[in-house]
Amino acid sequence: SVTGDSVVTGDELLKMTENDNESQIKALTERLDKLKNSKAEQTLADDHYNQAHMAWRMVIELVAGLVIGFGIGWGLDFVFNTRPIFLVLFIILGMAGGVNVMLRTAKEIGINQGLKNSSTKQRNDDVDN
Repeated sequence: SVTGDSVVTGDELLKMTENDNESQIKALTERLDKLKNSKAEQTLADDHYNQAHMAWRMVIELVAGLVIGFGIGWGLDFVFNTRPIFLVLFIILGMAGGVNVMLRTAKEIGINQGLKNSSTKQRNDDVDN
């Protein structure tokens, strides 16, 4: 192309275009790095929240088992006018049930964590390649 007295050759035009592309690629890479860093920080906060949520869920499951066992045992002792035989029996059964549900929740957490780790590893492998 001709501008005034200077002439731009094809090689010079190609170099200018390559420089523009390199600067655009560099800017895009910087933006992607910023987004990855902010996403990593958000993931850490979400993981902390999820761990606290699961811990409270397990505590509530155990307490619910105890309360239900206490209620049934106390009710049966009241109806049959017995000593706290049913109360003790159903508190133990309620605790066993609560522990059973807690163990299932822990297993579920382990499975979900395993799936999450494998999908994160797969995404990281895809990004690296």
